[in-house]
This record gives sequence, C-alpha cells and structure tokens, in this order.
Amino acid sequence: FLWQPHLVLGLISQIIKIQLLADLNLKKTPQLVELFDDSKDIDEVLSLSPEKMLLRWMNHHLKKAGYKKTVNNFSSDVKDGEAYAYLLKALAPETSPETTLETKDPDERAKMVLEQAEKLDCKRYLTPKDITEGSANLNLAFVAQIFQHRNGLTSDIKQVTLTQSASRDDVLVSREERAFRMWINSLGVGSYVNNVFEDVRNGWVLLEVLDKVSPGSVNWKLASKPPIKLPFRKLENCNQVVKIGKELKFSLVNLAGNDIVQGNKKLIVGEFDHIELYSEC
Repeated sequence: FLWQPHLVLGLISQIIKIQLLADLNLKKTPQLVELFDDSKDIDEVLSLSPEKMLLRWMNHHLKKAGYKKTVNNFSSDVKDGEAYAYLLKALAPETSPETTLETKDPDERAKMVLEQAEKLDCKRYLTPKDITEGSANLNLAFVAQIFQHRNGLTSDIKQVTLTQSASRDDVLVSREERAFRMWINSLGVGSYVNNVFEDVRNGWVLLEVLDKVSPGSVNWKLASKPPIKLPFRKLENCNQVVKIGKELKFSLVNLAGNDIVQGNKKLIVGEFDHIELYSEC
C-alpha cells in the first residue's frame, strides 16, 4: 500500500462534507420540494448535489427576503456578509437586528452574523475573518449548520407526487457505489459526485476521472460540459469514455456508451473497477 497523505486528507474532507450535508436530499428532508416547480425534471432533482441543493435553498430564502443578488458559491459571493444578514433575517427575525444590514463594515457585519447564528445553536465553524476572506469549505459548513437548525421550509407538503416519484426512483446505495463516490471526490475532479449511478450518466464525470488517471487521454474538444440538454451530446461523451477505456486496454465486455447513459449499474461498476485498478498501476 502506497501512503499518499493528500488522498487521505481528501477522504477525511469528503467524510466531513457528507456528514454536514446528509439531510440535503428529498429522502431525508421532503420539504425541499418547496424549492422546485411542479414541472421540474425529477431526474435532475434527484441528481442535484447536496452543495447545489444548499445553494438553491439559500437563494430561495434570499429572494423572499428581498436580496437582489444570486449566490453562486460559498466564497466570493458571501464575503461581505450581506447575504448572511438577509438569510438570518428571513429565517430568524427575532435574533436579527436591522443594524446587521445597516453597518458598512464587512468585518463588523460578519461578527454580528456569527453572534446571531449562535443564538440558533449553530457551532462556530468559522471566524469573521473566514467570512470576509471567502473560505469556501468553512462557509459551506456554516450554511449547512444554519440549514440543520432552521431551514424555514413548510411542513405542509403540497407536492406529494414529486416525493413519491423520488421514493420510487431512489437508488439503492451499494458498498461499491459508496467506495467509488469517495474515491472520485478525493481525486479533486471539477465535479462533486453525490450519486455515482446518476451523476456519471452524461459521461462528463467519467471523462474527468479518466483525465486524472491518464492525463491527455480525453479529447476535450469533442466533450460537452454539463448542463447537457441534448441526449446525443451525453451519448457522445459516454462513447468517448468507452473509446478511451479500450485504448487503455480495459476489458469492457458488452459496455457501450448508451449503457452509461441508461445508468446500467453493473456495467458502470465494471468500468470503475478498471479505472481504479489502472490508477494504482
């Protein structure tokens, strides 16, 4: 076994993130359907990563509170503390004085925001400086804490059909799926994988992984980056995955690009077995 500290630290980081974001899915928190329209594609809802779900939740409340901007990340978009002030005002007006929004000093606002969050029993994962410097991981942890203690979603679920559909389509999380998910996220690829069998179906994540284990193997000019609306673009990505696998001498019996698009679990697991073995060579 080759000791690789950066991979171990990556795994620890992913474990902490998974614990913090554990409730950010429709199964654990069905009230999240409030964030989506009836017409929302159920596959897209199910495959949404916890981090993106958290951003969607945050923007949902910010919009209702009158905040004019959209928060797209947990770093530069929250550095001035204004979004936090609006979020806490919407979720806990009883602990959110107007002075938090009125102050012009970002450092002072960040300090006040953390004091207000503590009144909701949120742990101090970060300092005012972490907010003003835009520490992404610590800010994500902070917002996840707020969600856990005061999500502000209604308990009256009106969109029952969506949650029922989610239950029917809920993927059985196998031991292999967990292991591959942790491994992929520890590689430091651009995409965060929440559910292997759903998230690889457009081929993009697989191309990122292949490029990590075999740099230069992917022809990015022929690849389509998510969000991908056209089905044939997803198939093109997956066909390139199969092509690269054959070039790397993977034994891909019966695997075609369409099998990945369709989410064939058995064949996808086989593909990852080969990729992981190749990475260890």
